[in-house]
Amino acid sequence: MKNSIFTAICMAVLAMTACSKDYPSTLPSQKIAGIYEASTFKTEMFMAGEWKTMSNKTNERQLAHEFTWEGNELESMTDHNMGRFYSFGYDEKGRIDHIYSNSDQDFSRVISYDGDGHVVLSKGTIRMGNGTLLASQDFTFTWKGGTLEKVEEVFWSHYPDEDEINLTSTRTYTWENGNVVKTVRSEVRNGSPLNDTVYTYEYGTEANPLYGFVYTLHPSNGIIFDYEGIDCLSRNLPSRIMPGNDGVRYEYTYSGSPLAKAEKHMIGDTSPIMHIFTDYKLDFEYVK
Repeated sequence: MKNSIFTAICMAVLAMTACSKDYPSTLPSQKIAGIYEASTFKTEMFMAGEWKTMSNKTNERQLAHEFTWEGNELESMTDHNMGRFYSFGYDEKGRIDHIYSNSDQDFSRVISYDGDGHVVLSKGTIRMGNGTLLASQDFTFTWKGGTLEKVEEVFWSHYPDEDEINLTSTRTYTWENGNVVKTVRSEVRNGSPLNDTVYTYEYGTEANPLYGFVYTLHPSNGIIFDYEGIDCLSRNLPSRIMPGNDGVRYEYTYSGSPLAKAEKHMIGDTSPIMHIFTDYKLDFEYVK
C-alpha cells in the first residue's frame, strides 16, 4: 500500500513537471537602468582638391532611455530622445502582453503568444481623445525551429487633413549561430511596390543586453540598433551593419561585460564629393 501511494505521488510530481514549461523571456537579458547617449554629426565636401568640413555638430551626453523596475518586472521605459513614456502589462505567465504609450504619435499594443511562448501577433492603434481611430498597425510573426522566419505588417492611417495611407510589408530573416545575419523588407504603399530594403549583419562575441526584450521586437523600435528587431532577436552584438542599397554602413565597438560602452559609427559614401559621418557613444547602467 505504501509503495502504491509513493508511486502515485511520484507520478503526480512527474505529471506536474511535464506540464510546466519555460517560456522565452520578454524582458531584456540584463536589468538595464539607463542608457546615456552623446553624438556628433559631420559632413565633408571635396573642394579644390581636398576634403573640407561643411558642418560639425555635437550633442552632449544625456540620458536617452530610462528603465524602472518593480522587482523582476520592467514597469516602464522612458524614451527621452522622442519624449515618450511606455508602461507594460503582463499575462499570467509573466510575459509582456500590453505596451501602453502616452504619446499620440506612437502605438499602444496588445501582444499575443503561441504555445511555445513566441509572439505571433502584435496589434497597435492610435486614437483621438474621442476614440476616433487615426492609425493601426498589425504585425504577424512566423517562427520556425525557435527562430523568427517572417514578419508581415499591415499599416493604415488617416489623419485629419492628410491623405489615407495603406502599407503592407513582409520582412524575412536569415540566421546563423543564434544571430540574424540578413533581413529583407518588401513593401507596397497605396498599391505601389517599393524597392526592397536589404540589411546584412556581422557579429562579434559580445552578449546583447537587450536580447529578448519584446518591445524591440517591433521593427521600428530599436534602442541600440535601428533595424528590424535586431535588439530583441540576436544573442550577440553586431560589429557591422550594411544596408544593401544606400551607400551607408554602420560599424560598432564595445567594452565591458555586461556591456558598459558602445560606439556606433555611420559612414555615408553616397556621393563621390560628399561624405557624412555620424558617431554615437552609448553608456549603459544596470540595476544594482
